Amino acid sequence: MSEFVTSRSSRNAIVAVIVIVVIGISAFAYFSFTLPPGNGTTTTTTTTTTDTGITLAVLSRHDLSIQQVYESAFLATDYAIENNITDMIWRTPDAQFWDDIIDDGKADIAWGGGPTLFDQLMRDDRLEPWTNSDLLAAADKVNDTIAGADMKRYNSEEQLIWVADAISTFGFTVNHVFLNDHLLPVPKTWTDLANATYGSILPDATIAMGSAPLTTSNTRIYEIIVQVLGWEEGWTTMTRMAGNSDIYPGSVETQTASERGDVGISMSIDFYGYLTQFRNPDCEYIVPEGQTIVNGDPIAIPKNSPHKDLAEGFVAWALSDEGQAIWLDNDLRRMPVRREAFDLVDPETTEDLYIAFNNTIKTVGIDFNDTLSLEMNAAFVKYWGAIITDAHEELVQCWMAILNEYETNPAFGEAELDYYASLMSAPLTISDPKTSISRQFTIEYATEIDHDIIYDSTYASQCAQKWTAAAKIQYLDIQTQVEALS
Repeated sequence: MSEFVTSRSSRNAIVAVIVIVVIGISAFAYFSFTLPPGNGTTTTTTTTTTDTGITLAVLSRHDLSIQQVYESAFLATDYAIENNITDMIWRTPDAQFWDDIIDDGKADIAWGGGPTLFDQLMRDDRLEPWTNSDLLAAADKVNDTIAGADMKRYNSEEQLIWVADAISTFGFTVNHVFLNDHLLPVPKTWTDLANATYGSILPDATIAMGSAPLTTSNTRIYEIIVQVLGWEEGWTTMTRMAGNSDIYPGSVETQTASERGDVGISMSIDFYGYLTQFRNPDCEYIVPEGQTIVNGDPIAIPKNSPHKDLAEGFVAWALSDEGQAIWLDNDLRRMPVRREAFDLVDPETTEDLYIAFNNTIKTVGIDFNDTLSLEMNAAFVKYWGAIITDAHEELVQCWMAILNEYETNPAFGEAELDYYASLMSAPLTISDPKTSISRQFTIEYATEIDHDIIYDSTYASQCAQKWTAAAKIQYLDIQTQVEALS
């Protein structure tokens, strides 16, 4: 269960039986839906009112396919037409730039990017409390928790701040043809992916990993690994995985690598996995056994929203039966937060998703600590990028040296492999740029410097440079030691 404890009690379990109302996804755009009234005005030029209508700006981590499907459906609703909403602007920068966009009044809606990002925005008072009665009524239809994970977040005054409008698990997608061609086993856990077996075709990679600074879903995977395995073992596992991997700049690119057959395994949030399965029958999305969580992906109203009332209407629509059912479009294939979405689609085209939905809500995830994630996320991401993305070439060379010794030297067994891998991945120590005190990257240090990593770009850059330099030295040192054994 989340470390954020509220006074709200959990709702009843989601009903397992559906009454199917067969209408196509194509019909979603034409329903009549009652929403909070809008005033049709604008207060800034960043989301504009023009001769042709009003434009809403959405600050989001959602990809282009989600943007296109939802924008088309929403703009065709009676609500959008009656309130003269004729266009939507999608702002999709990295999470580090969201604060400035909200402060500048350039976002009407904040949507997608995971709980930690929205918890950071809530902590920094950049999200509006939900006070509109129609909006609260829409939120009330969402379960407070699913599979032990909070679907809503309240501030210290018990005001609702964000609500999940989709749910996800985290795992990996395998391409069975690739694995079979290279005589590689199908993995079941994160620990499996750190196995020497998946380094057998190096320098060609078996795994695709997304760079933590550039994908919030992959970052969540890495946080899960650390929390389920422990700090040092978690970093050892991720470092060994990275040795077996190519690093990609985003979650879409990471997913595409397995879908296309460039690699055998990709880090995956579930909806990318299910979409890949749908597109390529050679692929399968796998939830690591006892090593995942169920996430609620938030939607919220940012501070300084130029069209707050219209934004509330969009959010209420997104949480409605009709808005939720759009997640089941074949171009998206994502898990809605509400079961009722399945009542509005053809069961023959979504049977696999309905089975997956019911499996998801029954998932027994790890006891993920949201508070810890919030307290150290920025430092965690910066460190990950510094020692894995920015020192990846040196990391792979070191890992290859260890694997080569393991394969060719009879005296170098599993114990020796694990020993040198633990040296390779040991948390680094640097001289802190502000205090000049030598500090190892521990949970305590990550939490201590997180604020400065967020708000002091010079400090963050200096830390990253020091970590990368130290990582390269560490990888080269271990490589040299191992090669000297032959």
